[in-house]
Amino acid sequence: MKGKTSLFLNLLLLLISACGYHFMGTGGDFPGKITTLAISPLENRTKEPNLSTTLVAAFRREFIFRRELDIVGTHEAEAILKGTIRSFTSHSLSYDEQGRVREYRINITLDLFLANKRDESILWRADGLRRFEEYLASSDVIINEERKNRAIRKIASDLAEEVYLRIREGF
Repeated sequence: MKGKTSLFLNLLLLLISACGYHFMGTGGDFPGKITTLAISPLENRTKEPNLSTTLVAAFRREFIFRRELDIVGTHEAEAILKGTIRSFTSHSLSYDEQGRVREYRINITLDLFLANKRDESILWRADGLRRFEEYLASSDVIINEERKNRAIRKIASDLAEEVYLRIREGF
């Protein structure tokens, strides 16, 4: 019985390794076999200030943290990550007995692409990337603004991880 189990497990491993499946983050090279990347400021089509700065900073952190590409200036890069912040919405989710907002939800939608700097070909593209985050409302304007900014930073961090993994995996 032990020999059959061992044989079954070995065959299963052989099949899995031969079928093209792999663990997340262990895919092949980056598109175009790039080794250097510049991250361009995003076009912000919303009225929310500093959104591009927050998102670009999150993308830079994610790519630097992963240590697979050198993040460089535009002139030294083989590829450039560019895009547009298409929408930013904030709306109330729930109210208390007096009709005051208890909770908000922020939604951010992006269109991004990775372009080869040499021939300007598109190496990767994702339109309509969307993330949302909720936060509790406060009657204190300063606390409310900080909670909103924390939610925006969380969305930016989540989007940065998703973008990195999608580019790396070719999705």
